[in-house]
Amino acid sequence: MKEFLEFLKTSKTAFHACKNISEKLIKEGFIELKEQEEFKLELGNKYFITRNSSSVYAFTLPKEIKKLGFNITAAHLDSPTFKLKPNFKLDAGKYLKLNTEVYGSPIFMSWIDRPLDIAGRVIVKEDSSIKTLLFSFDKAVCTIPNCCIHYNHDLNKGYAFNPQNEMLPILTDNKDTDLLEAIACKLKVKKEDILSYDLYLALLDRGSLVGLNNEFIMAPQIDNLECSFALLNALLGVKESTRINLMCLFDNEEIGSRTRQGASSDVLKLLLERISLSLGYKKEEYLMALANSFFVSADNAQGFHPSYAGKFDPTNQVYMNEGIVIKNAARGSYTTDAYSLAIFKEICNKAKAKYQLNTNRSDVPGGSTLGCLSIEQVSIPSVDIGLAQLAMHSSYETAGTKDYAELVKAIKEFYSSDLEFLSDGTLKIN
Repeated sequence: MKEFLEFLKTSKTAFHACKNISEKLIKEGFIELKEQEEFKLELGNKYFITRNSSSVYAFTLPKEIKKLGFNITAAHLDSPTFKLKPNFKLDAGKYLKLNTEVYGSPIFMSWIDRPLDIAGRVIVKEDSSIKTLLFSFDKAVCTIPNCCIHYNHDLNKGYAFNPQNEMLPILTDNKDTDLLEAIACKLKVKKEDILSYDLYLALLDRGSLVGLNNEFIMAPQIDNLECSFALLNALLGVKESTRINLMCLFDNEEIGSRTRQGASSDVLKLLLERISLSLGYKKEEYLMALANSFFVSADNAQGFHPSYAGKFDPTNQVYMNEGIVIKNAARGSYTTDAYSLAIFKEICNKAKAKYQLNTNRSDVPGGSTLGCLSIEQVSIPSVDIGLAQLAMHSSYETAGTKDYAELVKAIKEFYSSDLEFLSDGTLKIN
């Protein structure tokens, strides 16, 4: 988990996570491709692309392909937070506040009274070019202070925070402060060369191990950087494979994935087709390959919370440090069915990776997943999994330290497996 904590420290936004993962891929011998250029792929090589500087798609090609097929995994790099609006300066008496809007579904109260950084990307003009720069102050620059209990005696009885009124951070007590000038100074560019930005609030405290025996990890953005980092290390850990292995780390899952770098876009469909065409396969062979593929959608799950036991299904509770969670839902909000469940259970068994089965209470519907959105573009047999955690969407979440290794083991086995689809509903795992 120490390596994961190091990754979290410098992955304050999806842009930072994308850059960190890209650098690790390059270090491991992956070749970066550009979507606007022709793909010239060679068997035995490893490649990746990025889109919007906030999503990564990496794949490895075997030395020999007997039958075209894809072993695909997916996770997402974004997390709930607050984003600075274009005109963010808000005078509040002697104070200067930042006008923000909610990104995703954060637990508001968890962001209050914490030291907050500002991080993301800044787009600048450089001669005749437009350039993207990563940004973080790397220190606490603002905070969202709570109301004192003396002026709100009912605060501990439950309070509905208004995001436009009570969730705006205080930047300084000097209303003449120029935040854009401070950003320009940090980046060593001219303020007038800043064209635009995607800037977010981020926790300064980046995580730690907790418990008498370090059985828990507490950190921001565990959902879903934990699964993303596990998929990455599983892909890097596979020595040989007979199939094309692909890892998709999307952006914007927390706001519905309706962007060009989100799971609802055609990015996966186009990438699979371009890989096939570059390797010399015809359109019919590409379509056959989709029927010969398998998709693992990995996004963390709500672990059993002893203080809220009534919120969980009575016979399908899942726990931290008890292995991978395989998600099920009769309403189809997860892609798991009996067939894909059986396939993934066998992969876990071969890897000796622990797993547990999960469903929501019958009166608590679950949300949609990357798997559900992705197969709208490419209909591939799919399973939805994750790791159990507490306080999902809190600014500071909790997960078990043992589960990460179980996921890496299982995905390494998946990437190493030759899935032979014999007929509809019949498969052999070699």
